[in-house]
Amino acid sequence: MAWKTFWHNSAVMWTAFAVLSFWLGWQGYIAEAVPYGDVSFVYEFWAGQAAGGAGIVGLDSQWVYPAAALIPILLPLLAGPGLYPFGWILLVTALNAGAFGYLLYSARGTTRNSLQRIAAWWWLAFLLLLGPISVARLDSIVTPLAIVGLLTAVQRPAIAGALLAVATWIKVWPAALIAAVIVAVNQRKKVLLSVLITSAVIMAIALILGGAGNIFSFLGQQTGRGLQIEAPLATPFLWLAAFHEQGYAVYYDTVILTFQVMGDGTGIVADVSSFLLGLAFLGTLAWGIWLHRQGSSPSHVLPAVALTLTVVLIVFNKVGSPQYMGWLAAPIIAGLVLEQRKFIAPAIIALVLGALTQALYPYLYNGVLNIQPVELSILTLRNIGELVLLAVSASVLYEAKRREI
Repeated sequence: MAWKTFWHNSAVMWTAFAVLSFWLGWQGYIAEAVPYGDVSFVYEFWAGQAAGGAGIVGLDSQWVYPAAALIPILLPLLAGPGLYPFGWILLVTALNAGAFGYLLYSARGTTRNSLQRIAAWWWLAFLLLLGPISVARLDSIVTPLAIVGLLTAVQRPAIAGALLAVATWIKVWPAALIAAVIVAVNQRKKVLLSVLITSAVIMAIALILGGAGNIFSFLGQQTGRGLQIEAPLATPFLWLAAFHEQGYAVYYDTVILTFQVMGDGTGIVADVSSFLLGLAFLGTLAWGIWLHRQGSSPSHVLPAVALTLTVVLIVFNKVGSPQYMGWLAAPIIAGLVLEQRKFIAPAIIALVLGALTQALYPYLYNGVLNIQPVELSILTLRNIGELVLLAVSASVLYEAKRREI
């Protein structure tokens, strides 16, 4: 009992959070780890361009991200000249602290408090294993919003809708979580109304600032992409390149700014990936709707649908960037809190995937680019693990039917 009390002690947990946050921040600000390249070069460039009056991406020109992403892009400038990476780290740490605090204190005096503290420890372990990439992308801004959004969805649907809408206007993928909430909860009208109002406010601000012509430009920015090397569907083509099959190779796309694989069939697979993603996404939603209509509890359906949709977005995505692993945090935390034991297997698999992803990026990334057998084997193992997680997620979703109907 004393051991359990120690691990659930707020001071101990905040100390662990502070140590981990310092290490992740140190990697970016002092050690200048590779994952922080987007922060130091791309994000800082966009922010400096806006501050210098040279144009604001997403408003004055087309952009790959939704309009609200400008907020976290610009805020680190407040840290002062030359301190943009430090400002970014502070911003991400503050948001993570808010979500971490919610896990620790929002359910005090209830049995759920213990579950949320267990989930908080899992999150720290996941951040540690995933490494600096977990705090070095725009996805890092979205994650804490998504965590609180999912945890509040059943009891406070309006708050959940607002948080997830803001998250979606920063990075598109939380739209999957909005879909999961609308499918699972009883007060879906409140969720939808909250999403619409929040979105309308964001769009109105963008329009006032002169972004009428570019507010939806992000929707068309990804359509021309090929297969990024980390994507599961790209794995067979990487092995063909490794075996020196004619026409197969890794190349750098100077427009998208990412490494992709070329060769016969890659274009077809890239196109088919979108179809498979849509089919699996709609199939999951349809199953969730059926569960809800059959009377399954929202606390059972929500995390299962959210996780399955998230893994579908990862497995069938033609991009597959390493930061995508961070998407798993919100649905798994929700599952550990609402579903407990049913999410132990997904939580463990996610930890393994996080560790493999950090090993690949940044440490073994050059080997992947050069299609070395050892590094490619690790990438293949990670991608197989994603398929396993998809199967386990689908099983958890099916279990919601078995226990409720």
